[in-house]
Amino acid sequence: MDLIPGLPDDVARQCLIRVSYEKFSTISAVCKVWKNEVDDPDFFLHRKTAGHSRPVFAMAQARVVPNRSFSAIKSPKFFYRVTLLDPETGNWSELPPAPGFSEGLPMFCQLVGVGPELVVVGGWDPDTWEISTSVFIYNFVSAAWRRGADMPGARRSFFGCAAAKSGGMVYVAGGHDGEKNALKSAWAYDVAKDEWTPLPDMARERDECKGVFHRGKFHVIGGYCTEMQGRFGRSAEAFDFASWQWDPVEEDFLEAATCPRTCVEGGESGMYMCRAGEVAALQESSTWRAVSKMPAEIGHTAYVSSWEGMLLVIGCRRFGESQVAYILDLRSGRWRKVAVPEEFTGSVQSGCCLEM
Repeated sequence: MDLIPGLPDDVARQCLIRVSYEKFSTISAVCKVWKNEVDDPDFFLHRKTAGHSRPVFAMAQARVVPNRSFSAIKSPKFFYRVTLLDPETGNWSELPPAPGFSEGLPMFCQLVGVGPELVVVGGWDPDTWEISTSVFIYNFVSAAWRRGADMPGARRSFFGCAAAKSGGMVYVAGGHDGEKNALKSAWAYDVAKDEWTPLPDMARERDECKGVFHRGKFHVIGGYCTEMQGRFGRSAEAFDFASWQWDPVEEDFLEAATCPRTCVEGGESGMYMCRAGEVAALQESSTWRAVSKMPAEIGHTAYVSSWEGMLLVIGCRRFGESQVAYILDLRSGRWRKVAVPEEFTGSVQSGCCLEM
């Protein structure tokens, strides 16, 4: 059966790959042939090769509503939802809630992108504040959530998490258990197979570490051991999949003992992070150097992500204020402010960039 009657399939395919990601579920529902086409991983490869793929940022972002349990007091309670930002159009939107979390996402959950799917891992139950091992996957083609296999091992929170650019794998490492013991264990999750595989333990415990997948390795940056409790270290270690072991610890990976949450992968340009009012880059010299001053409106950085020579930074002037968003062109060094509707000015706890 032809993709589009009367047109050669290669021409019809060129039509389909131009459809905006918001319409994936619509074209998938038209007929079985179109559904099979959009479900094929080559569909997204064709989109990217032809220059029609777009970056989309998914974030766990707060919405403030009255606490229903204490409505008489009118005390605020934060509920987190998945919000989306298309940086090319400036459009903001919100995904439907994950199953079982109609009142909000798990607090401090991690978001990673795998192809056309968003994976939400762990966090704290928003009602009981107990550590959650849940995994939820949102598929942008079917526009639906599904439940994944729970994260195995110790019930962990504040762990490092990252996804490979290809292969459909998500990696978690470190964090702490329910007794605040820092962890050095690590796991890999195959999204398609819905299976977890243990990785060898890291050399060190790393609570509140940052996971970054960079140049084919899973990097786990900073954090602290149980005895240090909040006093961050400067070291990092990376998992080499070829040898199936962790590389030697890099003691002075960070220039200062600081929270590594703003460290992000920057492609062939290295890594980036926000520090002391600057954006810094770690390139071939293994030395962090400042590449830009931060906008005056951002004194507290909540979230950073990168794509194709651009850096998205979301934050506020002072902690607790409404969030603003800026994009830095890493080639020209110029900042551009992103318009943020009032309903999307809540604090951002985590996020990722999907290319669709």
